[in-house]
Amino acid sequence: MRFATIGTNFIAREFKQAGRAVKDFSITAVYSRRLETAQAFARDLGGACCVTDLDELAAREDVDAVYIASPNLLHGEQARTMLEAGKHVLLEKPACPDRETFSSLCAIARRRGVVLLEAMRPAFTPGFQALRSAVKEVGAVRRASFVYCQYSSRYDAYKRGVVENAFNPSLCNGALMDIGVYCAHALVALFGLPEQVMAAAQRLDNGLDSQGGALCVYPGMLADLTYSKIADGRRQSEIQGEAGTLLIDSVSNPKNILFRGRDGREKCIYHDPDPEFFGMSHEISAFMDFAACPEGRLWEPFHEVTEQTLTLMDEIRRKTGIDFVLK
Repeated sequence: MRFATIGTNFIAREFKQAGRAVKDFSITAVYSRRLETAQAFARDLGGACCVTDLDELAAREDVDAVYIASPNLLHGEQARTMLEAGKHVLLEKPACPDRETFSSLCAIARRRGVVLLEAMRPAFTPGFQALRSAVKEVGAVRRASFVYCQYSSRYDAYKRGVVENAFNPSLCNGALMDIGVYCAHALVALFGLPEQVMAAAQRLDNGLDSQGGALCVYPGMLADLTYSKIADGRRQSEIQGEAGTLLIDSVSNPKNILFRGRDGREKCIYHDPDPEFFGMSHEISAFMDFAACPEGRLWEPFHEVTEQTLTLMDEIRRKTGIDFVLK
């Protein structure tokens, strides 16, 4: 499959690197608003075309699919342009700032007969599949706690007065969108939408939510989400049940999952010794398989999870007053 990329940030570089491990993957075009930025990104791609115009990219016949890793605010407009041009679209998480925008993109993809997929990395990793299967080990689930707290590499710049994209709320960024989305996804993918949500957030001086949390209520079960861009967390995520507890090292890319029973016994559910963190090759392979067999519509369960995750995040934003003015 011949890809184009939109965005040249660190996750786009990880995408480029991960694609090298996937059969029949290539990048034939790179888009950036600045030509020199696109050229720097494409330097090791062996002749990929560099463009600064979205319509020109959409019209290219040597592009089958587009990976979009631009700021969240731009996802809807850029994906719409590529889908209408008949391109498959792999859309970096969060797919859109809200559910309504994502649902409108899904409608375009169905009409144009192409695949739209959120690049939600953990959904396609062996670790998350192992976690999904292991939930039954704990018996009746009574509590789930999903944690992702990471001191952002751009936070020091913000404290010096330099506001980079990751700390610019006008681009629909923030702790919930950038970090909390992993916690929300894990919860929804495993347990569906909650019946009730309570939430809180703290803001920086420019209004960006720097950290937050949510308490979600299900029949017979509670779930809490904890996320931050301004502090590192050391606590594992957990799924607690009447028969025992699952301990999960990383909600964004599970590599170690341990079951600890009420009787004290322990069992390793999953262990991945591979130090490569991002694991993006799994989502790339799945996306390419979906596009190769569109009649199977195998991506639709992932659409449902994305829409429900965005619904949950919309509710958390409503409860915490995080308001995006979308174009």
